[in-house]
Amino acid sequence: MITENRVQQLVLGLLKQESARDKQKLIGASDFSDPCDLHLSYKLRGVTDGVSKYWLGAKVGTAIHGLLEDAIEKADVREFPELKSVAVEQSIVLGELAGYGVIKSKPDLALIDSDHLIDWKTTSRAKSKKLQNVIHGLSNDTDTTYTLRKYYAQAQAYAWGLNNSGINIDACSLVFINRDGTSDVDVWNYTFEYQDSVAVALWERLERIWLDVKDGLTEFDSDPGCFKCRMGA
Repeated sequence: MITENRVQQLVLGLLKQESARDKQKLIGASDFSDPCDLHLSYKLRGVTDGVSKYWLGAKVGTAIHGLLEDAIEKADVREFPELKSVAVEQSIVLGELAGYGVIKSKPDLALIDSDHLIDWKTTSRAKSKKLQNVIHGLSNDTDTTYTLRKYYAQAQAYAWGLNNSGINIDACSLVFINRDGTSDVDVWNYTFEYQDSVAVALWERLERIWLDVKDGLTEFDSDPGCFKCRMGA
């Protein structure tokens, strides 16, 4: 028999194994969709936040992504004809930053025949309520608005990359799954049209910040909604 302490070490070791996403060195759409210029500049310079003690939520999110990928593969397309033609976690090139590298991303799910992108987001009941209130104009909570801006921009960047790769996308859905949920109401979505202008502006911003980073600039604007900046991180 092994000790409780050793069981704990074993389980934590398994859960904390690096995923392919953990090993990613260059930024992707989830990074340059960050509204804060300062923190985007950190990522371009390779400045990391270090290991967060709040790691388990991200691991659960990765597990849910894997569960959904398996479910898509096994799904009955007679019941869900939208799944007849899909691109799941397909690597796409978003562009290249001279002197930095090729920027790639893997959108969660493209429903090819429906011209629709789906991006899975794991969250909590409490955060879901805040997100829904912001979406429906019932709140202007700073942190939640910042998160929604980031998610919206990320989806637009994915759709832009898919369109450029030959997979037409004209709408996006952010699908939120509550980690502490218990029923159907704990899965919901926010759907909106793809806007090329949003994605292009996002990429042009990235290029501008990268040029400044290459020139040695270290002073960048902090977004008023950035929680990390408010906390001095």
